[in-house]
Amino acid sequence: MKISFRLFCSLLFVLCVSGVALWHTATQSSGGRQLYVCRSPLLAFAFWNSLKEIGRKGVTITPAIAKRVCDGMNTGGVPQCVSIRGEHLTPVVTGAGGAMSMSDGTTTIWFHNPNEGGWIHPEYYVQFLHAK
Repeated sequence: MKISFRLFCSLLFVLCVSGVALWHTATQSSGGRQLYVCRSPLLAFAFWNSLKEIGRKGVTITPAIAKRVCDGMNTGGVPQCVSIRGEHLTPVVTGAGGAMSMSDGTTTIWFHNPNEGGWIHPEYYVQFLHAK
C-alpha cells in the first residue's frame, strides 16, 4: 500500500511540475518570458511549495493560480512576490537552500536590497529553463 501511495504522490508532483512548465510556455510574449520572484529565499520557497501543494490536491497549475498565489504574498500591502518579464533571466547569486537571485542582465533590483534581484526556488528555475 505504501508503494501505491508513493506512486500517487509522485504522479501528482509530475502533473504539478508539468502544469508549471506549460504555464511558462503560455506566458512567453514579446515582452519576454514571465517569472515570479520573491523578496527572499524563504519567500521563494514558500511560493514554490504553495504551487506544489495546490498541484498535490489535483489542481492543474494555471497562470491565474500562480498569479493568485503571488498576489496573496504580501505584508501590510507590500508585495513579497512580483511577476517579471525578460528575455535572458539568469541567476546571479545563490542563497539559503539553493535559492537563486535572478537578473535579466540589466535589471537586478526589484526589491529593497540594491545588491539582489528577486529570489526563486531552484526547482522553479529548472522548470523555467525546460519551458523554453
